[in-house]
Amino acid sequence: MTAPRKILIIRLSSLGDILHAIPAYKSLRAAYPAARIDWLVESRMAFLLSVVPGLDNIIEVDTRKAREQLGTLEPWVQLRRVLQKLRSQGYEIALDFQGLLKTGLLSLLSGARTRIGFGPSLVRERPAHWFYNRQISKPTSQQHIVELNMALAKAAGGLQVPWQTDLSIPAKDADQVSGRLEADRLSKFAIINPGGGWPTKRWSAARYGALARRMIAELNLPIIVTTAPGEEGLYGEIAEKCKSRDLHNYQLPFLQLIPLIKKAMLFVGGDTGPFHMASILGVPAICILGPTTPERNGPWTNADEPVFRILPCSFCYKRTCPTQNECMDLPIDMVFAAVVRRLERIQ
Repeated sequence: MTAPRKILIIRLSSLGDILHAIPAYKSLRAAYPAARIDWLVESRMAFLLSVVPGLDNIIEVDTRKAREQLGTLEPWVQLRRVLQKLRSQGYEIALDFQGLLKTGLLSLLSGARTRIGFGPSLVRERPAHWFYNRQISKPTSQQHIVELNMALAKAAGGLQVPWQTDLSIPAKDADQVSGRLEADRLSKFAIINPGGGWPTKRWSAARYGALARRMIAELNLPIIVTTAPGEEGLYGEIAEKCKSRDLHNYQLPFLQLIPLIKKAMLFVGGDTGPFHMASILGVPAICILGPTTPERNGPWTNADEPVFRILPCSFCYKRTCPTQNECMDLPIDMVFAAVVRRLERIQ
């Protein structure tokens, strides 16, 4: 196979899914160090790719705006400009890591001669596979999504590489985080991230509060609770249950989570972007899982621990639940025991 000169990666969103695809990008970069590798991404997610070392070009597209403003011309004009830019690059290979109808179509419209994607049993929207001229089949056993993405990269000649990645941290962000930690006199701490994109992925804030209280009292480990805008209520409930001066709330821009997580002894959270950020950075982590399976969406390493229940409806991958989210009815003792075991493996 002749080494390609220009490669296009298509993974539009979301934050966790983009993180899952970064090891596959590393695989391609290791195989083709001289190639130009570009990434097509939703405009609102492009900031995350700015910290990926060695990526040549970030091409932004706003498919949400096109959908929301179907009756106006401007988003479609912008979309046309993106397509013209893609076609002008002369990509030899396009890899679709998302498996949607729109991403499959974008791979075709990019003009790439070789279009690689997941087969019909792996794509999220079945018609997507019509647009690929090379596909990977579903493995015989459950694999982590990072491993599936690596298989897609290897279909293009990518090499096996470590999944962990040292993301580039802007100096101003690192300095701001260091300054805040110094002001709070925090050098040894754990992070709890209670949020989640799906309501069904969230363990209760009250239980996170009880867990934080035990970690502070029994492990002498201060806790930083990371929250996003609009999650102030989650922290309030955690603080009410924890009642400790060693509990802190940091509401940071997503990129500032990088230097914060890198300094943490442990990360505890659900199947969310911040958890996968901890995983890609190689920070010890506990993942609390409900509707998503630990084999596919859980910890990236065997050292980290998933905490979950097995029910008849387990791993349904649904954003709403008719059973009052029983899969997330996990005892505090169960999660605390996982925390203790993971900390013991660090020492």
